[in-house]
Amino acid sequence: MPVINTNVASIQARGNFDRVQREMDQAIARLSSGKRINRAHDDAAGQAISGRMTSQILGLNMQIRNSKDAQSLINTMEGGMQAVTSLLQRMRELAVQASNGVSTAADRGYLDTEMTALVNEIDAIAANTKFNETGVFTGSDFSFYTDINLTGTKILAGTAAMEASSLGFSAADVTISTVANAVLAVTALDNAISLVADRQGTMGAISNRLDHVVDNLTNVVANTVSAQSRIQDADYAVETTALTRATILQQAATSMIAQANANKNSIMTLIQG
Repeated sequence: MPVINTNVASIQARGNFDRVQREMDQAIARLSSGKRINRAHDDAAGQAISGRMTSQILGLNMQIRNSKDAQSLINTMEGGMQAVTSLLQRMRELAVQASNGVSTAADRGYLDTEMTALVNEIDAIAANTKFNETGVFTGSDFSFYTDINLTGTKILAGTAAMEASSLGFSAADVTISTVANAVLAVTALDNAISLVADRQGTMGAISNRLDHVVDNLTNVVANTVSAQSRIQDADYAVETTALTRATILQQAATSMIAQANANKNSIMTLIQG
């Protein structure tokens, strides 16, 4: 039916033009940002899931940093223990030397002077070994979580006291002014060396565990990022195809709007006739 007031074909063409324009705008937004989801309108559920994954990824990365900080703490403690072990080994060496029957009282006096200095140095290491301005040989504990929700198992790094008295001897116990005292000093130092070695073993076990914690968290981060990417990131092959399609359809819709409007001119021939 030839009418002028209503141009159904033009209305339909304009509707298709608007839809194609939205598709083109969406493809351009995705290609320019690199993201499939630029606002919740693009994928409401995907936006929520991606946001939750972002929290997980940030928490996991921070927990990796925390674990590496724990490693640094353990390394600091272990280094201090190694220094104490070296001192104890030297002290034992001095005690064995003092037990020599040919050593004179003066010789043992020299050896005893060094022994006293080494005891003082052990106490100094115990007092001055710090990490982030916190003494690590105070007898307190440092705790580290292994999950991002801070509800899982904690790793406790015990900062056992390392001064001479905590190792089972005092300066008087390792006096080597006589052969008898030197023999007693060897026994006391053997016990101290064994105690420090046991603590080093504990630190080594914790350090190994932290290595596995970091490896596991790194693996979880990689897989979580991969999952998030599938939800959030734009597929350029898909989006370039969509943009090309929308561009062609937009040109076709524009042409059809013009054609639909032009068709109304034919009605004028009826009036003129």
